[in-house]
Amino acid sequence: MKTAHNGQKPPHSQTMLLELLLTVTRASLIILTPLVAGMILRVAPSMMEPIYGSIFIEELFLKLSLASVGVGVMLGIAYTYFSGSTRTSTMSSALLLSKSKPSRTAAESTAAGFHKDANLRKGIITCLDMCALLLASSLFTIHVMFKYSGEFGPWKGPHLTQLFFAYPVLASLGFANTLACVLRSYERVHVRTWMSCVVIHVGAILGLTLVIFQMAPQGPNCPRVYAAAILVAVVSGLHKTLTIIHGEVALPDERLENREKPRVTTASGRASLVMSFIPLALVLAMVAQNYTRNPQCQPGVTKAHNPPNSNFTILARNESVTGWISVVDEHTTRNDLHIRVMRAGHSLIGGMYAETGDSIFGTFYIPEAVQLIKNREKSKQEMALQMYVVSLDIQLCLDLHINIYINIIATTISGLGVGIASSSLIQKGVLVDVVEIDPVVANYATQYFDWPQPHRLFIQDGRQFIKDAPEGEYDYVIHDVFTGGGVPPQLFSLEALYDIQRIMKPDGVLALNMVGSEHPAKSQALNSVRRTLHAAFKHVIGFKESPEEPEAYQNMVFFASQIPIEFDQYVPPPFPSQEELERLQKAGGHIDHALRPSVMRDWILSSFQDWPLSTPFDASKGELILDRNNTLNAMQKLGAEDHWRAMRSLLPLDFWVNY
Repeated sequence: MKTAHNGQKPPHSQTMLLELLLTVTRASLIILTPLVAGMILRVAPSMMEPIYGSIFIEELFLKLSLASVGVGVMLGIAYTYFSGSTRTSTMSSALLLSKSKPSRTAAESTAAGFHKDANLRKGIITCLDMCALLLASSLFTIHVMFKYSGEFGPWKGPHLTQLFFAYPVLASLGFANTLACVLRSYERVHVRTWMSCVVIHVGAILGLTLVIFQMAPQGPNCPRVYAAAILVAVVSGLHKTLTIIHGEVALPDERLENREKPRVTTASGRASLVMSFIPLALVLAMVAQNYTRNPQCQPGVTKAHNPPNSNFTILARNESVTGWISVVDEHTTRNDLHIRVMRAGHSLIGGMYAETGDSIFGTFYIPEAVQLIKNREKSKQEMALQMYVVSLDIQLCLDLHINIYINIIATTISGLGVGIASSSLIQKGVLVDVVEIDPVVANYATQYFDWPQPHRLFIQDGRQFIKDAPEGEYDYVIHDVFTGGGVPPQLFSLEALYDIQRIMKPDGVLALNMVGSEHPAKSQALNSVRRTLHAAFKHVIGFKESPEEPEAYQNMVFFASQIPIEFDQYVPPPFPSQEELERLQKAGGHIDHALRPSVMRDWILSSFQDWPLSTPFDASKGELILDRNNTLNAMQKLGAEDHWRAMRSLLPLDFWVNY
């Protein structure tokens, strides 16, 4: 047995490092903290996506999360100091016993140690109760905060909302772990042993949090929040139970024999015991309420999603791998037409006019022009690849007053569709492979939008697909991966474009859609994409959706190939007669928008060549987008705000908060 500096044996046998780490308090927090923190880091951003999109929450979220933990640590240090725990300092507990005689009696020292331990225990238990209640109530408070998203705006809104969810929970975890690392009065160790314990404790939590964050799959968020709230409440209950049994949050230990245990034989003692478990009961009640009554946590469509006076009807909804996907009908008309849209988070994937079957997104028709390019040796059986992540266009053609629709289509068969370019190519006999990361998007497109089945449907990541696809497979590649206010940077890197070039035939054509602006202050993302396209392909030409607003944030479609790009003049196909449409329907043929007369398609395919980009390509502008240094996400932030405000101007707040 090692003795103290004054030659006397310490009052208790020395606690070894492993024993320090395996105390109930420290071990439970080493397990609990990564589970909850990893969940928070994964779930908190995705919970913001239906209201704010995917870009804004990334701004400062990790930094503010770390700052929240830091605030919790500082509060823990302050609590330890001001709660009287300094009466028995960590230094004296760490076997730095003074060589001079102690200034107080052994009884006073013991009482001070008990006081310190009680304060630490109370602080941790109270903190865990608060954390559990925050988690359990967060699903209510977040929904309330979402109603003020218009006032908050896309930059501040996500972080103001996280003040009621992620940030206080992380601060609570930092606070609890700080108190857990303080030595108890019965723990006598060298200061180096204590410091090693703290380092291992912190390192284990950081490492496990990273592992859990990386390994946690995408999926429903509400059950994860439920589970975290219950887990924290149960751990708090465990701490309370051990305190009742042993007088301390610990397993049986001879060092705790003199601890005073809570009195449960008296009426006040029993009442205090019952009161201590009220937080657990509240957590379970709130979880049950959310599970059964909260519309945002219910699978499928409930009555609460479609109130009687609503202007919208949600036909289907599902929380999938990319977030909430829903299909919505609008009751009022736009240009005397009804629309049905598919929503993904704070974005519209696609939509159709009910009376005409035409797309509400005019730019979706431009990629069809790949078949108009001259100087190509068309094979007997052409193949095309359409890449989606969760794609959308934000410039709705809702304000195009094409009233001719009403006169021509009044007696035709109505229907809807998405996947405009792929549907048209399919109808023209092209074998189309579609890559979509979200299976729900593909299912809803078929079920609610009359989308024809492609040649092959691949439910996987687009980048991995183009990396593994065979060489020289496709005549055309339709690249449409805009989502949540921006594009996935990994699909716009030079390496990704080289992979696309590899899987195309030598005279193959890439049609790439992106959303950007030619305004000098907002054109960095556009310039970088143009520079990267020109680095990968010999010939690149770009067109924009709105020639009347040259610097607006709008859709742009680039055609890229190794051969010169010139277009044949588009010749509108003859409209099928009503008798032909009825005959096809009776024969069981697939009637979709590609067989219907489409003034919008004809107008766009006949006119898009008159809408080239206003600014000529300048290789000195923009960055080359590379996998090892991909800053495209940061470049898109200004454009993402324009997209967010455009969505809010097109559809009201009630539409967005009801997901």
